[in-house]
Amino acid sequence: MAINVGKANLVEQLELILSLRGSYSIVAIDTEFPGFIRDTPRNATEEERYNDVKHNVDNMHLIQLGVALFDEGGNTPWPGCCWQFNFSDFDPDVDTSSPDSIELLVQSGHDFQQNRRDGIDAQRCAYLVCVKLFCQPYSSKYITFHGLYDVAFVIKMITRAPLPNTLNEFSDLVRTIFGQIYDLKYISRFCCGLRRGEIGLVGLSRLLNFEPVGIRHQAAYDSLLIGALFNKMKQRRHNIEDDRSASVLYGIENRCVENRRTRRIDRRVRPYPRRQQRPLAAMGLLAL
Repeated sequence: MAINVGKANLVEQLELILSLRGSYSIVAIDTEFPGFIRDTPRNATEEERYNDVKHNVDNMHLIQLGVALFDEGGNTPWPGCCWQFNFSDFDPDVDTSSPDSIELLVQSGHDFQQNRRDGIDAQRCAYLVCVKLFCQPYSSKYITFHGLYDVAFVIKMITRAPLPNTLNEFSDLVRTIFGQIYDLKYISRFCCGLRRGEIGLVGLSRLLNFEPVGIRHQAAYDSLLIGALFNKMKQRRHNIEDDRSASVLYGIENRCVENRRTRRIDRRVRPYPRRQQRPLAAMGLLAL
């Protein structure tokens, strides 16, 4: 069963997660947010897609962050273990949102007024969440599904700033904060029988013969499903974590691959200056 996290139990639950991270270093994440205020055409370039991501994320508030922990064998600390961080920043009566998305979230059990009353202030708690969940010395792997928006909202929260102006800067920041991150939608295109990644999360679970638990569009349960499917895919394809898949997000995959190649070449020629190695330090945040 998901553990709901608000301002009253935030520190307690972050400490619990921290105590488990040494043994459970695979972190599956998912977010819920108020939809899209600017839609992106399927044939958009990666730069155009990122501009829409930046516009949407910069002008909306995160509603939920789901986290589930796994070890290398696919085990969780206990059956159904996942956390749901509920944020207080979004006010449906005032803030920009997509009405259809809000209706879907309400039908999925979201209580926005309760979040306003008991939820976490993302701005005030960003540093704490960053240090406990993301900036840890373990060899963590982060797992997401179609995770461009999930990653963008997390970056906005922990940097407490608008997203970078360019796709190059954003791609570099993804690698700095998350290190190894795997996007199942991107990985699916290389797996036999998974329709080359052109499938949603529920469709992927059906193809892998995995029965989801919990309620869809609740971030904790979706993160638990994402982590479980990652392990299912590892069983089908043992090199799922190869260099081709690491740190590549679906939708901006070409730029992620190009930036990774450029970084590899640059490091052979000369080391990065310290200020480029740890850009979060200047913002008062710990870098990986």
